[in-house]
Amino acid sequence: MRALKENMLGPKKMAARRGEKEAISLRRRRIVKSVTRAVTATGICFSIIMSIYLWRSGMISVWLGTAEGKVQKTLVSAGLVVDVVKVAGEKYISEKQVLDAANITIGDALLTQDIDAVIERIEQLKWIKKATVRREFSGEILIRVYEHQPAALWQVDNKLWVVSDEGVQIDDENLENFAQLPMISGVGAEKVLGELITAVSSNADLFDRVETATWVGGRRWDLFLKNGIKIMLPEHGLAEAWQNLSEFEKQEQLLARNILAVDFRIKDKTVVRLTPEEAERRRLLAKTSGKGEKI
Repeated sequence: MRALKENMLGPKKMAARRGEKEAISLRRRRIVKSVTRAVTATGICFSIIMSIYLWRSGMISVWLGTAEGKVQKTLVSAGLVVDVVKVAGEKYISEKQVLDAANITIGDALLTQDIDAVIERIEQLKWIKKATVRREFSGEILIRVYEHQPAALWQVDNKLWVVSDEGVQIDDENLENFAQLPMISGVGAEKVLGELITAVSSNADLFDRVETATWVGGRRWDLFLKNGIKIMLPEHGLAEAWQNLSEFEKQEQLLARNILAVDFRIKDKTVVRLTPEEAERRRLLAKTSGKGEKI
C-alpha cells in the first residue's frame, strides 16, 4: 500500500518528503546535543559552587578530620603508638628544646606522624644545621640533630655573636661558654672565616694562641696572639704564610721573643718588628761588640 502511494506521488514529491524527514531528524539531534551540553555545564557549575560552599563552611575539614580520627583510633587500637621519643647529637642545645620543637605526643598513632613537619620545626632552632627523624615499629621515634659548630665570636655593631666556620650567626646568648674562641671583626669577616680556618688547620695548636683576628680592607687577616704579637698575613698564599710561621716557631721559638709583629704581606719575605726595648738593647749590643744579634 505504501509503495502504491509513493508511486502515485511521483519522484519529485517523494524526494521532497525524504528531505523534510532528514531535516526534522537533524533538528532533533541538534536539540538533544544542546540539551546534553546544557545539563553537563549546569552539573559542572553546581559541583564547583557546592565545593566552594563546603570548603568555606568547613564541612570538608570536618569530614577529613573525622576520617583521620578514625585512622588514629584504628592504629592506636592495634598498638601502633608512640611510646618514646629519643634525641641524639645535641651538645649546645638542650634535649628539651628539641622535643618541644618536635611536638610529638606520647600515645599518638605512630604511622600518622608527619615526619617532614617535625624535621622542619626542629631545623628552625638556631643551633640546628640538619635533623633526621626515624620511627620504629617498636614505638620509638629517634631524632638525630646535627648542630652548627662554633668557630669564633664575631663582633659586629657593638654586639657579639657565636658564628660557625660557614659564617652562620648562631647565637648571641650565653657567650661566656665560648670565651675560648677567637674573636673576629671587620666587615664580611664571618663570610671568609672558613678560609682562614682551613689555612691554619696545618697547625691548629698555634691558632689556639690567637686571641683576635681582624679582616682588613676586605682583603686579608691580621691576627693578634694572646701575648700581644701581631701576625700580618698576606692577601694571597695564606696557608703558605701560616706554614712558614709554624716553622719559625718550631725551630726558633720566634713567638716567645721580644717582638711586636711578624709581617708576611710581601711575597717571599718575612719582616719581624722588635719591641722598642729589644731594638734598643740590640742597638747597644751592636755598638759595644760591633756585632748584631740574630733574631
